[in-house]
Amino acid sequence: MFRPLFPALVPKAVDPFWFPVDKPCLDESEISALEADYNNWAQSVGDKDNAIVPIGKTAQEHYDEEEEEEEEEEVDDESDTNDDELDTDMVDDRDSADDFDFRGRRNSLNLFSDFV
Repeated sequence: MFRPLFPALVPKAVDPFWFPVDKPCLDESEISALEADYNNWAQSVGDKDNAIVPIGKTAQEHYDEEEEEEEEEEVDDESDTNDDELDTDMVDDRDSADDFDFRGRRNSLNLFSDFV
């Protein structure tokens, strides 16, 4: 039997230690338990320091400001609806079809009509 004098230094194409035949797979119950743990952890991180009062303010001042901000947001929401209607009317008046040619460029003839 012939034995080579030197060992083969070329690695094998597939190393059995790197590619195990039977990979362990998780059951659906294990996966759902891991997902539930992760969701609980993410929720706890979000709620961790939720009630901290800023430095230099008492707890009452902090909560009073939050109530004022909520009231301002409600007032802003009511006024925004009317502003949106006015904005769309102004856009319709300004960008009429006569001002643009078929390529979307502004007609040179109508450029000075705004100044007359």
